[in-house]
Amino acid sequence: MTTLLRGVLLGLALVAFAACDEGGGSGGDSDSDGDSDSDGDSDSDGDSDSDTDSDTDADSDTDTDADTDTDSDTDTDSDSDADTVCDRWNADRADLSEGTWSGSVGSCDAGDMSASARENALRLVNLYRWLCDLPAVDDDATKNAGNQECALMMDANGDLNHFPPTSWDCYTAEGAGAAGQSNIASAPAVQAVDLYMVDPGNPTTIGHRRWILSNSLGPIGIGSTSSYSCMNVLYGSGSAGAAWTAWPPPGQVPIEAFTPSWSSVDETGWTVQSDSIELSGAGVTVTMDGDELPVTVTALASGYGSASAISFIPNGWSTAAGNIYHVSLTGISSAIDYDVEVVDCP
Repeated sequence: MTTLLRGVLLGLALVAFAACDEGGGSGGDSDSDGDSDSDGDSDSDGDSDSDTDSDTDADSDTDTDADTDTDSDTDTDSDSDADTVCDRWNADRADLSEGTWSGSVGSCDAGDMSASARENALRLVNLYRWLCDLPAVDDDATKNAGNQECALMMDANGDLNHFPPTSWDCYTAEGAGAAGQSNIASAPAVQAVDLYMVDPGNPTTIGHRRWILSNSLGPIGIGSTSSYSCMNVLYGSGSAGAAWTAWPPPGQVPIEAFTPSWSSVDETGWTVQSDSIELSGAGVTVTMDGDELPVTVTALASGYGSASAISFIPNGWSTAAGNIYHVSLTGISSAIDYDVEVVDCP
């Protein structure tokens, strides 16, 4: 696992299992604070008028007025949508505190994270899902407890492992079982959610993000010490049923969502995932104001939160607030087209 010079060692992990019945298999595997194990690689650690001559000036004026009104309505609707998005973004991120951990590494006491911190982490998960028009999820007390044991084990050993050996300090079967079903991070629970969504270091899967945006997600488990955390994401009973999900998603998106952590979505890649459309051979075109913007496309490993997925990384350009990016996926069974309108939410 690589040490990152960011003032704190960050690491994420997901373990690969056979694909789930919902079409989204397991999360991938390991460590990814922008460095180590990538998910799915090695484990350890979102008309012109034909009557021009007959048209009178009055007709022409009327048409102009109608066009003006339409444009005005469109602008108003867009502003309203942007306000809604920014209000939600800022409200849900007003409290990102990690609270306190009641346990102890020294006595192998898993304790518990503050209830407020668990609420903060869950609220961030649901914020990202709301932006993608996916249903919210709840947490589960039993999974929370297992994830507390998981977080303790990671902290006690200063490492991330989906299959911790019985020789590990503070080993418990409950914690080991949770580790095999979770995103794991060498960062506390609230901070980890943003990191999962950027998902640095996992270019072949971007599995952490895909699990948070999975159709099958929920309920989840969240456990954390002051430095390590685990989030149970596998084997959910969710049934969102989205034909496809993109990150960044269609519609208004805060520019702040592109760099919520130390890395950027432009660096790790925009993604589209689906349980029903095979995306691996998709061609991707991104345009802004009619000009094509180059991207590097990667077919992602299947079974990490979705049956199929691709990523595309901006090549020589960066996302900016105030721009609308049109994304088109072709060469697949059902073409996908959508606009991403980037807004500033100070």
